[in-house]
Amino acid sequence: MSTDMRVSYQSLVLLFLAGFCSLEKIPVHTFISRPIPGALQNVSKNDTGVKEAVLTGTYSFNNKSNDAFLFKASAVDDAKRQIVKGVRYVLEVELSRTVCRKRYSTDDLNNCPFQTDRLLQQTFFCHFDVWSVPWMKPISTTYFKCRTNDLF
Repeated sequence: MSTDMRVSYQSLVLLFLAGFCSLEKIPVHTFISRPIPGALQNVSKNDTGVKEAVLTGTYSFNNKSNDAFLFKASAVDDAKRQIVKGVRYVLEVELSRTVCRKRYSTDDLNNCPFQTDRLLQQTFFCHFDVWSVPWMKPISTTYFKCRTNDLF
């Protein structure tokens, strides 16, 4: 190999290495187009699984509450889903008091309008963890915490 070719080859290698080393580091998430298995993922608040999980969490709240009235979801502020041996829903939900009394309980909260009397209106901001195994049909609230203000 002649000296000129060796110098050109070495210059080319050095130029390549300099260019490669100066590349900006690109975050890994840039290349990930699919959801990461087992990770919490945002999910539509209109998803049928989310709606079922919200209703399950609401029934859990009503069963533990000492209030004379039933509550139902007035807003779903955030919904996430995690898929691992079933589906875990992590929800931020606003529950508001209805006009339906517990002692005249109805299974269908859709038939219970929200409380119109300003003195009786109340809203709770709740965090629900709901577990579902769709192919076995059980769905249960594994954890919930509610507050009267939106600060957790």
